[in-house]
Amino acid sequence: MGVRAKILAALLVAGALPAGAQIGRSRVAYNPDPKYWVGLSYGYVDGVTLSDESTNSTWRFAYSSQIRATFEKTIQRGMTLGAAAGFTTARLTYAGTVAPCFSCAAQADITQYTAFFRGGGGLGFHTMYNAEAGVTRFSNFRERDSDNTLPPGSPSNDLTFGFGGGFEYGFSNTSSAYINPVWYIVLHPQTTETTGGSAPRILVYRAGFRMGF
Repeated sequence: MGVRAKILAALLVAGALPAGAQIGRSRVAYNPDPKYWVGLSYGYVDGVTLSDESTNSTWRFAYSSQIRATFEKTIQRGMTLGAAAGFTTARLTYAGTVAPCFSCAAQADITQYTAFFRGGGGLGFHTMYNAEAGVTRFSNFRERDSDNTLPPGSPSNDLTFGFGGGFEYGFSNTSSAYINPVWYIVLHPQTTETTGGSAPRILVYRAGFRMGF
């Protein structure tokens, strides 16, 4: 092999080494999102008033808290589809036509089952957003002092839509914490006397943690 050929071969080898090193580094740096996520959150539920058409009663819910569990599947990097279940026992002032509870202190269970889309992901601080649809169930109405059952006797299952955003911090590729306020529109049949027939809106300030696997 001539001197020129040897010099050309040396230059080709020297150029290939940095390129190979860069390819190797990019493979190491790229970590795909996990296929599935599970999460748990604690939410602060704002007060809301509902005027129930079926029982001719008004439910003035106070502030309460919500525990929520989620399961998500990654559909592409930074995006997931999931299902959630949230549970709340909320205090309220019940104003109705049932003696002796024409206006009394009561409590009821509020349960939410929703499917949701979530966007946003990565390491460090970043924004996130989500859209949800499902059912909000109002059930187990009872007087707070006597524990007597109040109408309605059967659960009220109302179609619900939610929209929210917030901030997330990714600790690693498989763990993150987030703050996520969400507005829920609950399509509960309303009397027009006190509400004008508009759908109730429930605001939830939620903080949670999720892990991927």
